[in-house]
This record gives sequence, structure tokens and C-alpha cells, in this order.
Amino acid sequence: MKTWRLDRLVLQGFKSFAERTVLDFPDPVTGVIGPNGSGKSNLVEAIRFATGARAQELRGQELKAFLFQGGEGRPPKGFAEVRLELSRGAERLVVERRIEGERSQFRVNGRPLSAKALALHLSGTGLGRGGYAIVGQGEVGALLEAPEEVLLAHLEEAAGLRPVAEAGRATEERLKEALALLAAKEEALREKRGRLEALRGEAERARRARELALLALALKRSLLLARKEEIEAEMAEAKARLQALEGEERALEEGLRGLLERREALQKEEEALRERLEAVRLGLKEEEGLRREQEEMKRLLKALDRPKPEEPGPPPPAPTEAPEALKARLRALREEKRRLERERALWEEGQRRHLEALARYEERLQAFEEAQREKEALKALLQEKERTLGAWERAAEERRKREALLREKEAALKALRGERERLERLLASGADLQEGARRVRRLEGVVGVVADLLEAPRGLEVALEAALGPRLHWVLTEDEEAAKRAIALLKREGGRATFLPLTLLRPPPPPTPRPVPGLLGPAQALARLRVPGGAEAVLRVLFGDTLVFQDLDSALAYLRSGGRERLVTLEGEVLERSGAISGGRLKGGGEVLLLRGRVRALKEEEAQLEGEVEALKAALAQTPAPPLLELKGEVAALRARLSAPLPPRPTPPSPPPAFAGEARLKALEEELPRLEEALEEAEAHARWRLLQKAWEEWARLREEKAKVEARLAELGARLEGYAPLREEAQRLEGALGEVRRHLALLREEEAKALTRKNALLAERERLALLLARREATLEEVERELSELPGGERIPGSSRALAQRLAQTEREREALGPVNALAEGELARLEEALAGEEKEVAEATEALLRLEAEAKAVEAQYQEELKRSFARFQEAFRGYGEALLGAKAEVRREGKGLRLFLLPQGKRVQDLRLLSLGEKTLGALAFLFALGELQGGLPLAILDEVDAALDEANLHRFARFLASGRQFILVTHQKRTMEACHALYGVTSEGGVSRVYSIRKEVAYDA
Repeated sequence: MKTWRLDRLVLQGFKSFAERTVLDFPDPVTGVIGPNGSGKSNLVEAIRFATGARAQELRGQELKAFLFQGGEGRPPKGFAEVRLELSRGAERLVVERRIEGERSQFRVNGRPLSAKALALHLSGTGLGRGGYAIVGQGEVGALLEAPEEVLLAHLEEAAGLRPVAEAGRATEERLKEALALLAAKEEALREKRGRLEALRGEAERARRARELALLALALKRSLLLARKEEIEAEMAEAKARLQALEGEERALEEGLRGLLERREALQKEEEALRERLEAVRLGLKEEEGLRREQEEMKRLLKALDRPKPEEPGPPPPAPTEAPEALKARLRALREEKRRLERERALWEEGQRRHLEALARYEERLQAFEEAQREKEALKALLQEKERTLGAWERAAEERRKREALLREKEAALKALRGERERLERLLASGADLQEGARRVRRLEGVVGVVADLLEAPRGLEVALEAALGPRLHWVLTEDEEAAKRAIALLKREGGRATFLPLTLLRPPPPPTPRPVPGLLGPAQALARLRVPGGAEAVLRVLFGDTLVFQDLDSALAYLRSGGRERLVTLEGEVLERSGAISGGRLKGGGEVLLLRGRVRALKEEEAQLEGEVEALKAALAQTPAPPLLELKGEVAALRARLSAPLPPRPTPPSPPPAFAGEARLKALEEELPRLEEALEEAEAHARWRLLQKAWEEWARLREEKAKVEARLAELGARLEGYAPLREEAQRLEGALGEVRRHLALLREEEAKALTRKNALLAERERLALLLARREATLEEVERELSELPGGERIPGSSRALAQRLAQTEREREALGPVNALAEGELARLEEALAGEEKEVAEATEALLRLEAEAKAVEAQYQEELKRSFARFQEAFRGYGEALLGAKAEVRREGKGLRLFLLPQGKRVQDLRLLSLGEKTLGALAFLFALGELQGGLPLAILDEVDAALDEANLHRFARFLASGRQFILVTHQKRTMEACHALYGVTSEGGVSRVYSIRKEVAYDA
């Protein structure tokens, strides 16, 4: 079966690789070598980066940390790209990831996709997040010493069971919370049942009070309805009168409009007649001139035979303007007067409408002010409710804080208890004790191991453990017979121990050191031993004359000053009587005594937390549950009423602008007669001039009689053509007089109509004001009615209803104070009680279902874990044999996994006692075995995992590399290089990494 291989790695601009770098991997085992800091590990990080690792999982906090930052003579790069080429037979997979700016993009076979889709493509390769194909620096060192729960979590993650396990633990927590809530609900039910019995006694008295209150409400409503009917009757009468007035006003307006239209029509007709008459008169002017000329000629002719003509007389005053100019001015003034009269009529109509709008504004303003007063009352009530709600919310917040603190304390208590139990299991297993002491410490007659019986004060654990040395694992027995039985057991089963029978104690005398700086005291006086009787003698045997000093300098000063005792410092240095000094890092670092001290401290802290939890529970039991829902409902209702917008404040109507043409109209009426008089004077002056001219020419015309006669003949012929114009002028003058008479009659009718209209308007305004007042009263009555519940009207007049209402209220007052909420509270409590009883029953049923589901999930989880564990155990044994030549075994103990490795030729099973190289190979076996749960690892990329291997383990590791899968190794070990089929060398120059292909012979000679 074909498996995946990594064929090529191409990177550019990634970290220290500024240039495009290509690494081919055609061989099964490829090594990457180079000095520290050259960028070898950047190649491994590039593979992790390309297969979906986040920036935080690598050695960077953001994407720009993976860009080439520049070097000697090289600017920083603005992008980075890593490409992996994998193959499985004929199948090819090209994975690319590119950084530009603040974003990165994945591509598979040239197509962009998401990180989740990339994980699907990489399944079966061991690469990608959650895979075990890449093992970095420092990832294997402490794996085998991880807690049991962490090892189990690795197994769950590899088998895909982590979500199921987390869900199971969460379900268990929810079950505990549900049980606590169910108990609290049942307790609340008992309290409510007691309250229910008390409320039933108050409900009967409240019933009668409610009946009287309902009767009072019905009477009040009926009284308001009676008042409403009276007001409505009065308003109906006023509205009927208003309608009649409006009809009459409409008729007047129609009549006025008709009069106005007729007046305008007559004015237009008058103007047309006047203009036509003026035109005819202008035409007749010529006739008059001709006729005067004719008469003059006749007079001249007669003057020849008769006396001279009449003298013209004194000249009239000369006009200041020509007649034509006066006529033009007269026409313009008359047109302006007609325009101003129309504007005045429009202004009077606007004034009437303004009065109507002003009456409507006063009605709306009264309604707006009433709504404002109601809103202010609601605001005051809302503030009072919010203050009450705030007080209850603060009480609820205090209760929630206590509950949160209780949950926090319970969680801390649970974690503390779990830690204590874990440490107690660790101590009970004796894993930190020597094999012989661990085997015999439970035998009859054995008092215990010194490590278990000794109590070291805080800070002295390292000093006392260094002072005791191997005596820490001594076994105290009641007598020598018990010691003999234990030794016999060890001979049969294996192991060795030192025994101290209490019957054979030979304690030395206690030391008596002189006081010196840095001396803390004799070790036997600083320690405590839990032995019934004789503890002091045992301590003297164990510690002898050992003294404890603050530091090495003070101990050396004491020794140089003549001290003969054995000395130990707080950091574990030991000064023997002979002058020998033992120091350095102590294996375990006082862990044996520290673990036991930690257990004692955890017990004390656990007891303290239990007391705090009980105190919080008692405080919560005494705190009543606040009625927040009811108060919030009332506040929300008030806020909803307040949020309803007020009707807009009415804007007073603007009065129409004052009529500015009144003065001009009066001036025109005064100026028109003056102009007409001036026109008549101008025409008279023109006639005088003609007479004067005739007088002056009388003599000349006599001489020219012949010419005059000829002229008279000519004039006679021409005058005959003006006869129709004279007839038309007479007709126009008659028609104009008739039109002016009709106009005068229309103006009289219009004045009468306007007088009547003003009277109607005044009456209508009075009725509108009356209606507005009655409507305000009616709105107040209706508002009071809207605040009352509905019901049938009680018959009777308003006076009779008011008397009955007063009697009902006196009867209600006679009852005295009652609990008006008793019935409602009783009904709500009964309903709530029934609902809560149903909720408790449903919660119990749901809890049982949840328990059954949790058990089913747990059973399925255990079955899957069992199968995965069997596969993992078999794989772990195989890899343990292949990598270490050791007997590898994994067991499920407590809440986790425990690993056992027994290398060849060793009897040690405690993983902490293995060498660092053995731990590394064991951790690799663990990781490769986890990879088998994901379908096996076809390839592995290992970053300096062989750094801690000795020669023998390197030999085993080199043999394992020939297992058939592809390996890419970052290494410094020569033996590992020899096992590689190809080598790449990485160097760094000026901050830029370069890769060179190294011939295998060069690697062998290195």
C-alpha cells in the first residue's frame, strides 16, 4: 500500500531564509545539520506553518514575525511563501501558504481554501494541527513525567474522544448542579405551601372589600357616563347650531362669491364700455373738430353777410398736463384701485380664517397641557418604582455574588480535593520510595518509612532531606522480629531496605552547638516525627549531631572556627566532620518531603474552604429571593406608557399680515375726482383755443369765402360718415350708466352680506369656544372612564348616582384595612405552585433521562476508549521494543494512564529514574503509538530529539530509522548523520540562512 511522502520543501522570505530555497527529499532518511543559530529549526517551523499552525503555536505572536526582517545589505521582505510537495504513488498534493501584509492564504494544488479544508487534505499524512508527525525541540523531555490525566488526554485527543470526554465531564457537572437546583426547588415548594394556607384566611375578607370596590367603580363609572351624556347632549345642541351656522355661512359665502363674480364681471364690463366709449369719443373728437370747423366756416360765411362772430371771451386756465396724459393716469389709477379692493377682500377672508385657526389652537393647547400633566405623574411613579427595583436588584446582585463566590469556592474545593487525592494516591503508591521500602511498609509490625513519618517545617525540606540522605528511606519497625520478617519477604520478592527496630535504638547524645551567626539549630530539634513514644530518640538516631545553617558561608565559618558536628545548609550542601563538602543540584530537590508537606497544607486549606462554603450556603439560605420579575414588569409598563410620544405642542397660527393698501386706496379715492376735474378743464381750454383761432381767422376766412364754401362742401361730405359713431357713443353712454347703477346695487348687497357674515362668525366663535370647553370636560370624563374597568351602566341621574357612590365608599371604609392583594396573590401562588410542582416533576424526569443519557455516553466512551487503548497499548509495546529494546506497558490507573518501561538489564520501572536518553526514546514511542490511532505516521520530522541520547540509545535510534517510513531529522549527532541517506547543511551569513547539499562521504569524514 502506498503511503504519503514529503518530496520537496520550497520557501522564500520565511524568517532567516531571504532567498528562494529548495530542499528535495528523495531518500527515506534525510538529515539537516548546521551550527546553532543557523536556521535549522526554521525549516521545521516552515513545515508546521505551511500545514496550518497558528502564529501563537510557533515562535511568534503575529504573522509579520515570520517575514525576513533584513540583514547585512538586505532589506526586509514584504512577503513570505512556503510550499510543500507530497506524493502517494501517482497522487500529488501541493500545499502552499503565503503571507502578504497582515493576512495569509492557503492553497492546495493551486486552489485557495480554508484551514479546515486544509486539515481534510492532510489527513493520513500525520501533518497538520493535532498530528504527531512533527516533533520539535523540548517536546519529548517531560512527556513521560506528565501527570496521568495529561497522558490520558493525549490518548483521547489522538483517538478523537476528547470532545466526548469533555462533554461527559460537563454533563456530570450539570447533573450535580441540576440536583442542587432540584433540592432548592423542593425546599421552595414547601415554603410556598405554608404561605398558601396563610393566604386563604385573608382572601375571604379581601373578597367583600373587592365587591364593594367593584360596586364603587361601577357607580363611579355610571356617574361619569351620566355626566358624559349630559355634556354630549349640550354639545349636540351646540353642534347642530354650528352646522346651521355653517350652512348659512356657506350660503353667504356662495352669495358673496356670486356677488364678487358679478361685481368683477360688471367692473370688467364697465371698464370695457369705458374704454370703448373713450375710443369712440376719441373718434368723435375729429368729428367735433370738423363740425366746429364747419360751423366756423358757416359763421365765417355768415360773417360776410352778418355781424362778426361771438368773441371767445377770457381764456380759461391753461392745463398743466396734456389731456392724453391725464387720461392715461386716470386709467392707471382706476386699475390700481380695483386691484387694491381685490386685495382688501382677500385680506378680510384671511382674517376670518385666522380667527378659526386660533380657536382650534386653544382647544389643542388645552389637550396638550393635560397630557403633559399626566406624563409628569407617571414619571414620579416610575422614579419611585425604579428606586424600589434598584434596592431589590442590589439585593439580587449581592445574592448572585454570593452564589458566584460559592461556586468559585466549591470549584476551588473540588480542585483542591482532587489535587490532595492525587498526591495521596501518589504517596500511597510509594512511587518516590525505594523498591524495598515500598514493598514492606504495609507489613504487620512495620511502623512506617521515615519519609512518610517525618514532618519538615516549610523551607527546611531540602536541608532535612540532604541531611538524612538514604536514611530517608529507612523503615521503622516495632521490634527486630518485624524487621526479620520484612527482610525475609524482600529476599523472596526482591528489593532491599534498611530497618530500624524501636527496641534496638542507640541514640547519641544531643548536640550542644555554640550560638553563631546563620545557625538555625540541630536538625533533630527542627524536625517532627509521628511515632507513638520515643520520637526524640528516633530523631537523634536519624540526624545525629547534624546542625542546620542558613547558607554555605556561615557553615564554613563555623567549621573553620573549630566545629566538629555534621553540617547542612538550606540549599542542601552537606559538610561532613572530615571536611568533605557535598553540593550541587540534589536529585528530586527535596521532593519527597515537599510532597508530604504539600498534602498536609492541602488538607488544612481544604478544611478552611469547607468552612467558607458552609458559611456561604447558610448566608444564602437566609437571603429571600427578590420579586424582581413583578417589579420589572411594572417598570416596563410605566416606561412603555412614558415612551408613547406626546401629541406635538400646537403652534399658534400666525395672523395674516396687515393690509397695507388702505391708505393708498383712500388716496386713490381722493385723487380720482381731482384728475377727472383736471381733464374737464383741459378739454375746456382746448375748446377756447378753437374759438380764439376762429375769431382770429374771421377776417382771413371772409376773404377766402370760396375756399370756405369748398371746404364746407368737403366737410359736409366727411361729416356724413360720422353718424354711426355718434349713435354708438349714445348707446355706450346709456349702457355705462346702467352698469354703474347695477354696481352700486351689488356693493350694497355685498356690504349687507359681509355684515351678516361677521355676525355669524362671532356666533360661531362663541359656539366653538363653548364646544372646546365642553370637549375638554368630556375628555377629562372619558380619561377618568378609561382608567376605570368596563361594565354595565347603573340607571339613575348623576345626583342619585353620586349619593349611592358616597354610601358605598362609607361602607368600604367601615371594613378597615384589608390585604387587597390576598386573592390575587393566592391565585398566583396556587398557579405558581402548580407550575413549580409540574416543573419539579418534569425536572426530575429530565434529570433521570439525563442520567441515563450520561451513562449511555459514558458507556460508549469507555468502549471506544477501551478499543483505542488496546490499539495504543499494542503499538506502544512494539515501538518500545523497537526504540529501546524495552518491555513497554501502559495501564489505566485512577483517572489517567501510567506508563511502564523496563529496559533490558534493568529492574527500574519508575520513569523518573530512567536516563534522559531513555526518557526521550520512550516519549518517541509514546508519540508514534498515538500516531497509530490516526492511521499511522507515514513520515516523521524530528527536530534534535536525539540530543540527549547516549551511544547505545543512538544505536537503537539509528536502527529504528530503517523502519521504512520517511524521516527528516535536524541533528548534531554523528551517529544519526551516519544513518541518513542524504544530508543538507544550513549556514548563516549576515542574518541570511543558506542550504547546501552535502555529500554523504563528507558527512562520514566529519
